[in-house]
Amino acid sequence: MARELDVGRMVEASELLMGTQDMATFGRPPEGGREASTVRTVLRAEWEERGSLLTFHLEANAFLFRMVRSIVGTLALVGWKEVSVEEFRVILEARDRSRVKRVAPAHGLCLVEVNYAASEGVTS
Repeated sequence: MARELDVGRMVEASELLMGTQDMATFGRPPEGGREASTVRTVLRAEWEERGSLLTFHLEANAFLFRMVRSIVGTLALVGWKEVSVEEFRVILEARDRSRVKRVAPAHGLCLVEVNYAASEGVTS
């Protein structure tokens, strides 16, 4: 039996992700990558309900390893009322991977689109 989610709490917590900030709590940068920073800009973090289907849309300038799964898992804890919205804020600001207590499974995740800046020499 599925547990009931408080989507309103999840929406409120998701709003804390918006903008430019250090996302080290939710992931790590690629090893040997040109961008070793864990600072990312989240452009969209929205929940969409269609009947019994709940979809999370996350758009950012770049992602860290396991960032999306860690965010969704932690937001699920908010929805199940195991973590408050304020605790979610503290977890985000901690910049500490050990604060993530749930990572969503990879199945069910869907990459919708990838965009590249024209300066990258690739057209999207």
